[in-house]
Amino acid sequence: MVENVSSGPRVEFFARIQRFTDELLDNLNVASRGKDVDEKEIRALRFAIQKLLKIWDKALREGQRDPGLEEKLRQVEKQASLTKSGEG
Repeated sequence: MVENVSSGPRVEFFARIQRFTDELLDNLNVASRGKDVDEKEIRALRFAIQKLLKIWDKALREGQRDPGLEEKLRQVEKQASLTKSGEG
C-alpha cells in the first residue's frame, strides 16, 4: 500500500512542527537582536526548538508517528506560549 505523501495525518504533523519551529526561530532571532535581551526567554526558546527537533527526528526515524509525540508537541507548544506571555 502506498502512503499519500501530499496529505494525511503524518504530513500534517510534520507541517505543524515546521510552522511552529519557524515561528520559534523567528522569535529567537528578534529576541536576540533586541537591546533588552531577556536571557530567560532566549533560553526557553532554544530549549523549545531543541525539543521540536528531537520530536521531528524521532518521527522521521520511526516512519510512523508515535502517539506520544503528539502529546510532546502539545507540551512544547504550551510551554512556548507561556514563555511568550511571560508566565513560563
